[in-house]
Amino acid sequence: MQIQMQKVLLKNEQQTETETRKNAFFGVPTGRAVLTGFGNVETEIRVREIFSAKLALKRTTLNGYSYGLARFCHDRNIEPFAFDSVGLEQIEESTEQFIRAYQDVLAPKYLNVIYNAVKSWCFCTKMIKSRKLFREIKFDKSSRKIDAISETSLETVHIKQMIQISDLDTKILIGLYGFDGLRPALIPQLTVGDFAPNDYTIQNGKIHFVNKNPFLFVKKEYEGNKAHITFFVIVHSKITELLETALNSGEAPVTTKTSLMRKYNSSDAIYQKIVSLFTSIGFSGRPYLLRSFADKVLDRNLASGEKRDEDLKEFMLGHKGKISAIYQLKALSAEDSLAYRKMYDNVDKWISEQIFGSASPENLVRSKAQAEIAERFGCEPEKLKAMLEALTLGTMSAQEYDAQLTTAINTAQQKSLESKFEALFKAYTETHRAQ
Repeated sequence: MQIQMQKVLLKNEQQTETETRKNAFFGVPTGRAVLTGFGNVETEIRVREIFSAKLALKRTTLNGYSYGLARFCHDRNIEPFAFDSVGLEQIEESTEQFIRAYQDVLAPKYLNVIYNAVKSWCFCTKMIKSRKLFREIKFDKSSRKIDAISETSLETVHIKQMIQISDLDTKILIGLYGFDGLRPALIPQLTVGDFAPNDYTIQNGKIHFVNKNPFLFVKKEYEGNKAHITFFVIVHSKITELLETALNSGEAPVTTKTSLMRKYNSSDAIYQKIVSLFTSIGFSGRPYLLRSFADKVLDRNLASGEKRDEDLKEFMLGHKGKISAIYQLKALSAEDSLAYRKMYDNVDKWISEQIFGSASPENLVRSKAQAEIAERFGCEPEKLKAMLEALTLGTMSAQEYDAQLTTAINTAQQKSLESKFEALFKAYTETHRAQ
């Protein structure tokens, strides 16, 4: 009777939305027994009972360990009560093989759940006296870090390739996901009214951003806001420019504060779009690596000031911390706004130069001065003008500009020397003839 009741409870639990999501994530087909790796409900109940009795786990942890062990058993074709006959060494080897095989498919935190589930099961079934005796498999357990062996690194070159083959809306999506770190579930809900009021104006249905790096506020009630806090991101200048173009496109734009920023159907559609882009550039990895890329860019380029850059970075990624605690109590002051925008300058500059290949305002001034000097060396004014235009529009990177300018100066100097030599040689010849 007790087992029958447990079966009923378990069946009800399987039908909840949360459980269905977990089934899909761990690779268990919806509509079948939850723990496919165990083969039947009786085995599942015995596993859960042993985990509970030996480890006194909370319900959420118990569910996680049960799912994790099931996924491992199903993939490796091993019955949970046959671990003893397989042997500890082979189980450890199979666990490491599993982690390496799924490092680009499952998030590190889920790999960690599976790893701990197998290790704990070996302890519960008395294969090891302590979980510390199980082979240590080193991999990053934080899904936000991308430089560990458990993740394929998404590099700047990959982002540049994606930008180059993307249409307008996809470029904006890459910016919001890969530069600002906004989770895909949040992006379809964002409206024009989520921008700071002083950062834009709307006239005759057209939007104009008065600030190149507007603040975009994410409301705590938005679905997918995991920390349930209101936070902001600062939008990159190029993405701001693209957004303005997209929102004002069409013969009769009717942008209002309630207008959706862009019409992305769902987070699943966003995931599919990113997967398709990854495939197009020959990259293998999870879409979440775009958010990890944003984490890395912010971490390396947010300038330090009176407010710690780490606090600002965590807040912009939607995590709780010192800034989030203060912000929930009071609005963003003009002083704070200026300070945060100043700290973001390095991020904007880095993305402009490294991703879009366009120069910052400071570098443009320097480049114009270099062009004037180059003209005095004899470089062609029209060619220098074309190079500056390309640099300003972003079709030529700062590195390419410097290289071409150096070549142009060297060529001009060479021509000047040749011209002077010819003039001297001509004068010498005429003098020699006269004698």
